[in-house]
Amino acid sequence: MVIPYAVFGPAFLLGGALAVMFYRKSSGGIAPAPRAGARIGAASGSFGFLYLAVLAVATAVYRSTEVRDAMLESVSQMAARGYDPQKIAQVQELIKSPDGMMLFLAFGLFMMLIIMVVGSSIGGAFYAAWSRRRPTF
Repeated sequence: MVIPYAVFGPAFLLGGALAVMFYRKSSGGIAPAPRAGARIGAASGSFGFLYLAVLAVATAVYRSTEVRDAMLESVSQMAARGYDPQKIAQVQELIKSPDGMMLFLAFGLFMMLIIMVVGSSIGGAFYAAWSRRRPTF
């Protein structure tokens, strides 16, 4: 429940692998070491996060009421799943304040940063290690 975007993990692994594949093609077929592949993948994950963060912050700033309403709706649905109603009321009160909403946005962006950079880094390292065993294509 804390990491709802973890289902996109394979996509981040693929993104890191694609970054290493493009690097390999542009460098004349030289396969990077797994450590370098991890760095290339982490860089691609960082740029992907940067794009997501700019869109998320812009949406939160220019459409704050719609974002707040969507967050309140998703939290209110948690009551139907069996969560403590008192805790849900506290979270809803926190979301209603501008600082609380930005706290949730910052936490969500931080989790996405971790998932995207680590996932892309792992994908880049795996592809670099795998491609070193294969001939140039």
